[in-house]
Amino acid sequence: MKNIRLKFMALLMVFAVCASACEKQVPPTSYPPIEQPGETEQETPEDNSTTIKILAIGNSFSVDAMEYLYGMLVDLGYEEIVLGNLYIAGCTLETHATNFQNNSASYTYYLNTTGTWNKTASYKPMDAVSSEQWDIITMQQGSPKSGQAQTYDTYLASLVTSVMAVCPDSELAWHMTWAYQATSTHSGFASYNNDQMTMYNAILNAVQTKVVPTGWFGKVIPNGTAVQNMRTSFVGDNLTRDGYHMSYDKGRYLTALGYAKALTGRDLDKVTYTPTGYTYSEKEILAMKEAVNNAYETPYAVTVSTYPPDKNFDPATATPEEILQYNGYDPANYTVMQIQYTDFAYYNSSNKNYKSTMYTLDNTSWNSTICDFVATPIYTKEDLPNGTVIVQQTGNMYRPEGWTELDVVNTSSTRPGNVTTNIVVVDDAWWGDWKYRAFNLAYADRTDLAASDPRSNPNQTTFCEDVKSGFAIYLPKK
Repeated sequence: MKNIRLKFMALLMVFAVCASACEKQVPPTSYPPIEQPGETEQETPEDNSTTIKILAIGNSFSVDAMEYLYGMLVDLGYEEIVLGNLYIAGCTLETHATNFQNNSASYTYYLNTTGTWNKTASYKPMDAVSSEQWDIITMQQGSPKSGQAQTYDTYLASLVTSVMAVCPDSELAWHMTWAYQATSTHSGFASYNNDQMTMYNAILNAVQTKVVPTGWFGKVIPNGTAVQNMRTSFVGDNLTRDGYHMSYDKGRYLTALGYAKALTGRDLDKVTYTPTGYTYSEKEILAMKEAVNNAYETPYAVTVSTYPPDKNFDPATATPEEILQYNGYDPANYTVMQIQYTDFAYYNSSNKNYKSTMYTLDNTSWNSTICDFVATPIYTKEDLPNGTVIVQQTGNMYRPEGWTELDVVNTSSTRPGNVTTNIVVVDDAWWGDWKYRAFNLAYADRTDLAASDPRSNPNQTTFCEDVKSGFAIYLPKK
């Protein structure tokens, strides 16, 4: 009888917590004024705490933003650090809300307690939420819907209710994500007329009307504004690796700084950490910290960088070496790879028939696809070691095809997406599970490289050389 009574009391306590959490979710009839930049809401006074535990309920954008966070938190004085990330690719508030209600084992759970991320598949969200006394729990909307205010209704309240029923003492923070690169080919960009500022302003509106007024979130991580601030700098609109995910070097570094600043309030000048395999110029570091600090102070408006672009530099016409140097990399530290290209050719690593075979004019008829591409050979990790810099002109794109084994159909990974950014630095994350990679080069707008089959019209003008001259691979000197 005593055990039954104890169980009954425990159930009453859980019900009370849930009821309290649910009570918070009732939207007020009138919202308080939105806090303006610099006011109490966004100010986080420094303290002497040496412990911090942060859980993200997110998707690939939270992976991007937290990848380098651990090293930064060490520089900011934290000694015990626990970082968790509940990840589903492209996950929206609606999916999170449903998964939390059902405690669905649908997540990959990333955990970092030593500086290295480890992941566990098929993870239940409540197991992660209840595993630590989290100081801060961050949430975000899936990027295509991040600027669609109506998609926050119902689902945000449901997710907050589920989380606070288990972690009533944790502080909630909202991760305001970024607008896509102006040349992005993401299908969700169409919801914003394929216009970057339209998307950015829609994200601001959603956060200001659906997130801040609820009072549920003690902090906003204004990475959307930090990214937009940085785009006014000499780096320009070159912070993504595929038009929407952050680039492995500057993009991820910038958004990790955004997390660190918003969640700790500490001085970013103390951050000296840089991830292994990447080289940042002093100018890049200063511009990134400025962009984040300005976003922290003015989260809902763009602040123009004091490290502006060179008006005489055009990444659409500059040579790869000029692009490399402009972004702070010393060409003297690299060797240019000599690439044996194949014109009118491409790979499709997800095709079960061709596997790792190159589509060429020798085995494929002239069609609307093969006329767009130039292909490189297939490379191994020895060919492209960490620290290799892949450079291309603005207006071009490449798909970094990948295989875990040659002549075997890829079943464990999705086909890599097209990349439009000027600079990508190779690291372990870029390789991932791939053992082999190759590149399909094209114009970003998929302009034909020839008007007709060159086998029947060999004297026609083609643009293969133009695409090839705008691409280069720089190998780090040992």
